[in-house]
Amino acid sequence: MIFRNSIAAGLIWLAFASLAEAKVVGVENGTGSGFLYTHRGNCFVIMPSHVHGRFNTNIPIDGYQSGTIGSADIVYRAPRLSDISLGLVKGAVTEDCGPDWSALPRTLTDELDVGRVGIIERARQQSVEGRRVQLHSKEFARIRLVPTPEEQPDLFGGTSGATVFMDGTPVGMVLQAETADAAWALRMDEIVNMLGRFMGEVPPKANCEQGVLSAACDAPVVPAEGAPYEVLAWSAHPVGGAADPSAIASGEGPYIAPLSPHEPVVLDLLLTDTDRLRRIRILSEPGEDTAVPKDIEIVTDVSAEGRSRPNPMPRRDMSPDGRYDNRVGERFAKRVTIRITSSWGGGSPIRIDRIVID
Repeated sequence: MIFRNSIAAGLIWLAFASLAEAKVVGVENGTGSGFLYTHRGNCFVIMPSHVHGRFNTNIPIDGYQSGTIGSADIVYRAPRLSDISLGLVKGAVTEDCGPDWSALPRTLTDELDVGRVGIIERARQQSVEGRRVQLHSKEFARIRLVPTPEEQPDLFGGTSGATVFMDGTPVGMVLQAETADAAWALRMDEIVNMLGRFMGEVPPKANCEQGVLSAACDAPVVPAEGAPYEVLAWSAHPVGGAADPSAIASGEGPYIAPLSPHEPVVLDLLLTDTDRLRRIRILSEPGEDTAVPKDIEIVTDVSAEGRSRPNPMPRRDMSPDGRYDNRVGERFAKRVTIRITSSWGGGSPIRIDRIVID
């Protein structure tokens, strides 16, 4: 959609102007965009890490027809390869800093249907542009977007950090424009879950006492074992009140997530202090409101990106009492992908308490 010569499009911009001004801003003098939100009197901006690069302080924030309206200092970077940074914003922009943190989506599982149409909003030259896009496909935590037929294919460089809206809800942030007519966005609920621990968001004890996912709330803290690792990505978001998979690495609670025949649960792990392994153990404590995983596939790779030489481990089931132990001869590995395709009894959600890599 080209707005320079369209009166109708101009009217659309009037409708979106205040929304875009409050939420989508320019970062680093037009290098990319960011998404603003407020939390308990502080103003924050979410942006791709590659947009600010090696600069972590005094990053210029530009507003709609206003030039530089503030600056940001990076206060948190999500785990490696996620390409998400969080900045604390100062300056005039803090007077109108967008939605509250509590209003951001925690789960979009039922909202992101292939074929759905939304709007990409990006900051360019002290203005905010919008393009109608269609959800072409989705994988793990990302969605692939393409321009609708009436739009020009111009998802070029500078689109990084643009926010994807559907019916007014932010559903993703563009991290990569692979071509002029296709871009990949990280789901907004995925981003919120990444930032949740930094923001101090933990399941409140009051909810546990009311019976909200008691299996997760009552789980004892389990000391971390084996080689340290990071959980880079997961395909299924935890059910309400449960910890995200990154908590498994430090024994801070089980990961409980929905499983369906058409959508397996997939976890991507990165070994941080070693480049080899010989054994992977997975523990699931049986519970009345959760299911024990059954069919588990594990693939290791020597590259951190998981694109070099995938090497499957022997395929086997977890036992019905929640024990999985897969031993191999010592092999080089940096990345581990765990794929769960079924559960004992066909139940859902499934529960994973611990993953130990030796």
